[in-house]
Parts: sequence; structure tokens; C-alpha cells
Amino acid sequence: MKRDYVFNDSIQRIKWRRKQNYDVSYLMNYAKDRGVYYLQLEDDILSQYNFVSEIFKFVQKSNNDLESRWKMIEFSPLGFIGKLFRTKDLPIFISMFLWFSEYKPLDLIHNYVFDIIACDPSKNIKLCKPNLMKVKIEYKPSLFQHIGLKSSLKGKIQKLKDKKFVHKIPIKKHLNPDATLSTSLKFYQGHTFNKLYFGIDYCWINEGTGNDNIIINFKEKFLLKGYIIKSGASLHPEDKIPINSTLEIKLFENQNKSKSKNLYQTEDEYLQIDRMESDSGEMIKNLNQSFWYDIKSLRLKIPNFTANKWILIYEFGVF
Repeated sequence: MKRDYVFNDSIQRIKWRRKQNYDVSYLMNYAKDRGVYYLQLEDDILSQYNFVSEIFKFVQKSNNDLESRWKMIEFSPLGFIGKLFRTKDLPIFISMFLWFSEYKPLDLIHNYVFDIIACDPSKNIKLCKPNLMKVKIEYKPSLFQHIGLKSSLKGKIQKLKDKKFVHKIPIKKHLNPDATLSTSLKFYQGHTFNKLYFGIDYCWINEGTGNDNIIINFKEKFLLKGYIIKSGASLHPEDKIPINSTLEIKLFENQNKSKSKNLYQTEDEYLQIDRMESDSGEMIKNLNQSFWYDIKSLRLKIPNFTANKWILIYEFGVF
């Protein structure tokens, strides 16, 4: 093993980074005859919601740009994460990684490909920049964030983060019926339930009494056929609606209540139609037609909210 005169890396680290070059080269070689594009990811990253559709849209836009001669689109500035290639361009990168595996890690080697393609070495590097931007395109803001700490190199702690990465909480808008809303809960930085209900924002609860409700009073009689409620998110997986929370309805007057006789009824005449039995944070159901109800009110009851466990609800729909 040759001594490293550039980074002064240990033999162990040289072997580790060389293996990284070999591993990626093997993957690229396997992929070069399969598909049109190759995206390099790792198993310890966080991705933006809908990142696949965002990538496809940006690739299509870049392909339609007559000035673009892109060889790589960078969806994250960190290391070799989020790098997209056309499979037909992979052989040159494979060759470079293998040729120079003794000398440098692949996240540095791949940049030399762009220097070769886009730059005149006899001219100032600043004059090369416009050409570089056409072969190596940067997508902003980043679609991926590195969240792992332990490296595959023994003893190495990887704290690398993209400081400009802002994770978007997924919000799915539903055309919920017009209603007046009330709750005993308090919300973090204006992420209220009202905004969630009307499809504007997610709802993030940070304070309650310990026996709380979210009450939806419909302005007109509403025929309930089903509902979908989802809580927790990739950055906040523990912020879920707690176990034993219940979904309850109050029926519209003058309707046949025989079909609801098996439902538990509260003292204030709400009927319980669902209970959070697990820590999934979700309540999803399409009601059988024989159990469709004309209701005037819907209540999400959270009996055991604690301030050390917030709740983030990112989807709420009734239909």
C-alpha cells in the first residue's frame, strides 16, 4: 500500500476509501445497461417529500434546455449523495474511480471528469465556470440530508450536514366540508388545526390540558362515508396521536339511530367510531354504506396528551 502524501491518511482509511471507489464502480457497472438514469443514495439519509417526482420534473426541464450538456445533476451538495447520471455516461466515471482509487475518495475524483470535459487548463479557472455549470447542474434546495453519524470506517464519526436543507412536512389537501372548529389544544409557531383542516399547513400541537378535544361542527348536515388522519413525520416520527385517542361523532337529529346501537355513547351523546389501538398514528377507514351517518359534529378526543410528546398531524380528511 502506497503512502498517502496528499491527505496523510492511515493505511486503514486508504483501504476504506479505495473500497468505496470499488463498490460504487461495481454498482454503476451493474446499472449502466439497465435503465436511463442512475441516482446515488445512501441508507442513512432523509429525503424530501415527493423527491422522485421533483427529480423527474427537473430532469425533464434540464433535458429540454438547449444550452445544457449535463453529465450530472446534483440533488445534494454533500459528498456523493444525491448525484444523478445518465447511465450512458457512467463508463467514464467508473474508469476514473478505478484508475485513481489509490489516491483520492470518489467524491473528489468525480469532479475531475467535469474539469476534463468543460475546462481549458491553459486558462483561468474562473473562465471555466460557465461551462462547468452546463455539465454539472446544481438543484436547489437540496432534496436529501445526511442523518447518519457512524461511518463504515471504524471509529469515524460523520457529522456532515447540509445547513441549507429545510425538510418539508408533507401535506395532503382534502376538500373538507365547511365547519367551525374549536379545541383546547395549543399549537407551535402558528401550525394550527384550522390551517390543516382547510389544507393550508400541517398541525403541530405542543400544549394541552391532558384531556383534550378537537371539535368540528359542520355548518350543514354532513354524510360521513369515511376519514383519513395521519400523524408523525420523518423528522418527527414520535409526534403521533397517542394510543387510546378516539374519533367520535354526533348524529344529526331525526335520523334512524338503530345502526349505531352497538357504538359506545359518551355522556354528551357522542358516538365512538374509532380508537387508536396502536402507535401507528393513523386513523383511516371507508365506512360500509350501511353505516354512513348524517352527522353535525366530529370530535377527535386526546385523553392523555403530555407536553413532552408533541403531536404533528399532516393529513386530515373527512368524506
